[in-house]
Amino acid sequence: MKPLLYLAAGEQFPEEKLLQAVQGIVVDAAALASLRQPDRGQAPCLLLARIGPAEPISEEDLSSLLAGVDGIVLTACRGPADIQKLDVMLKVAEAAAGMGQGRTALLAEYATLAESVLSPHSMAGVSPRLSALVFDASALAEACGCRRVTGTGDVPAVVRAGRVAAVLRASEAGIASYEMLPADAVDEAAVRRLWTNSLDNGFSAVAAGSPRQIELLADAASDEI
Repeated sequence: MKPLLYLAAGEQFPEEKLLQAVQGIVVDAAALASLRQPDRGQAPCLLLARIGPAEPISEEDLSSLLAGVDGIVLTACRGPADIQKLDVMLKVAEAAAGMGQGRTALLAEYATLAESVLSPHSMAGVSPRLSALVFDASALAEACGCRRVTGTGDVPAVVRAGRVAAVLRASEAGIASYEMLPADAVDEAAVRRLWTNSLDNGFSAVAAGSPRQIELLADAASDEI
């Protein structure tokens, strides 16, 4: 399964070769207007708008996004209630925009908060448009006041629990799961190790925070062939 690519603020779309190497490009919703987007009819990957926690989102905000994107990535997802609320709002926004119901895909950044790691609620059947969960160890570590990796090189129990929650909830729901590569993975050996570790631990693919990481992933994958 191809990786996701998260574009940082102010970063433009990469060249077509990299677009073909990813499943989708994730862009903060506020940054979409300033991007020089490729032709939507010829773009080789999905374009996904990243939006904040469910409370501040309005149907008007969503309606203004839907025409230019294939899907939404919800940050700080706490559990099924956040997905269900956004699903209803997307139905309203799609109807207002004259789009087919369910046309907009939905991904959720999950187990990046204590609430979702500890949630007893299944993600199965929550929304037919929910296609993947994205786990970010750095985000969870920051939210819980610890390091992603300790000074002795150990992975904190908080991060281990988050990884388990993300993989099991995605597997239970029959959807994909992505693990975000850390920002300090800047060479092929590190990316290869993290990529292999993610797949060995049950993730469907990884998510990259820079075009450089996608290039390194491609190099690592070609060496495996």
